[in-house]
Order: sequence, then C-alpha cells, then structure tokens
Amino acid sequence: MKNSSLVKSGVIMTFVTLYLLVSLISTIHVIDFFELSNSRPLAITLAIAFEVGAAASLASLVILDKMNKTLVWALFITITLMQMQGNMFYAFKNLEGFAMWSELFDLIDEDVLFQKRVLAAVSGAILPLVALGFIKSLVDYIKPTEAKVLEEEEEEEEDVFMSNEEIEWQQEMTEDSYLEETDESFDDEDEGPPWYDEDEDEEVDLLDIATKENERNTRDSYLEDETPEDDK
Repeated sequence: MKNSSLVKSGVIMTFVTLYLLVSLISTIHVIDFFELSNSRPLAITLAIAFEVGAAASLASLVILDKMNKTLVWALFITITLMQMQGNMFYAFKNLEGFAMWSELFDLIDEDVLFQKRVLAAVSGAILPLVALGFIKSLVDYIKPTEAKVLEEEEEEEEDVFMSNEEIEWQQEMTEDSYLEETDESFDDEDEGPPWYDEDEDEEVDLLDIATKENERNTRDSYLEDETPEDDK
C-alpha cells in the first residue's frame, strides 16, 4: 500500500510540475501580447487570469456535470485561442537566426515573413495546448480513483442500510413473539387451570348431598314425632 501511494504521489507531482512550468512560460509569453493594449500590471493580471481560466474550464468539462457544457466549451476555446495568439506573438517578436530551421523543413525558398509565421505557430501556439494536456491528464488520473471511492462508499451505505433493516425486522419479530406469548398467558389465566373445574364440580356435588341428607333427616324426625300421637 505504501509503494502504491508513493507511486501515485510521484505521478501527480510530475504532472503538476510539468503543468506549472509550461503554464508559467505560456503566461510570461502572453504578457507581451496583452501589453499591446494594456499597462504592464494589467497585462500580467490578464495573463494569469487567462491561464487559470483555461485550467478551470477544462477541469469543469471533465468533472462537473451540472454546468452548461456549451458555455464552458465556448469559454475554453476562446481562452485557449487567446493564449495561442499571445504565445505566437511573443515567438514572432523574438525570432532570430532561424535560417537553419527553414533549411531543415525546406522552407528556405519561401518568404521570410512566412517562415517566421510558421515557426511562431510551431514554437508558440503549442505551449497552451501542452499545458492543458498535462492538466487534463492529471484530472483523468485522479478522477477514476475518486469514482471508485464513491462507489465503495455507496456500497458501504447499502450494507449499513441492509443491516438496519435486518435489525428492525428482528425487533419486530421479537415484539410479535412477546405479544403472542403474553396473549396466550392471558388466555390461560381466563380459562383457569384444568383442575379448577373438577374441584368446583366436586364442591357442588358435596353441597347437594349434604342438603339432601339434611332434608332426609328432617323428614325422618318429623315422621317419628307424628307416630306416637297417632298411637295415643
């Protein structure tokens, strides 16, 4: 895990360093272009703003889904073209001793102005594209990792949710079983124990027997009392 983390950090630092270097050079080149119509401080501010704006536009196109893609693309293309123009102007302004380069690409017979334009486009216009390529590569390298983390978090949330459902289900089952047992105990208490009815029946029978016995004795005693009087 440590080696993987070190490799990841090294890759990120490499892309960041390359982007910062190329972006810084491109920003310095664009200053001369903006200085044609602005003071030096304003030209520096505009150059920095355009560089940051280009990186932000590219990042928003790659990451953010809720933004208006058409507007962001328009801003990104406009800013990039301005940066390319500024870098081409700086290169065209400072080109000297490019005869050997013209011979290399067989442009020595062309007009000198044309040669300077081609060389300015090759050496200047490519810088903003390289800088934006580095930042896009960095964003693409980081984005899948973040998406994977989000997926893992969603899976963990689902697991937690399922465990909560299971806990609630178990609680409901426990409550239902408790209520059923309570109802059964109440029913048993209402009905009474099985021997209660037998005892009650026995008590009723004994009472009837005693009553009948008492009536018989009373009748016998009455008959005995009446017999002597008849004899007299």
